[in-house]
Amino acid sequence: MAEPAYVAIANAYARRIRTGELSPGMQLPSYPEIASEYGVSDIVVRKALGLLQNQGLIRSVRRRGVFVADLHDLTLSPGEPESEPEATFDSESGQGENQEATNAYTRALDELRAMQARHHTEMRQSFSEVKQGVDQINALLRTLIDKA
Repeated sequence: MAEPAYVAIANAYARRIRTGELSPGMQLPSYPEIASEYGVSDIVVRKALGLLQNQGLIRSVRRRGVFVADLHDLTLSPGEPESEPEATFDSESGQGENQEATNAYTRALDELRAMQARHHTEMRQSFSEVKQGVDQINALLRTLIDKA
């Protein structure tokens, strides 16, 4: 089975970073440029760059772009033989899905906590209103009893 496009893109960039073709601090092309180069959507590019960022190979600077991280220990030395094609992300499609599932679970849990807090606040307010109503009824009953 062919690897997903985002894994292939991540592998290609990881290889270029590790061989020193892309040096630390170098800015990567924009999402649309990478998408155009590989014939994929921006979403696929985002997923590929997410893998690279999770591995510490790149860093994103808001409103400036994506840059190769400082990776002195990850580049191949001139005498070091190049290993087989980059395998860093071969199993990432499953891990990426796991990370997405974890992120979705975390978001859902955060939403549930927020809902629980709102519900708790609403319940406290409702109980307060009920208590006020009961106090008013008791006062009315005392008034009626006193007049009787």
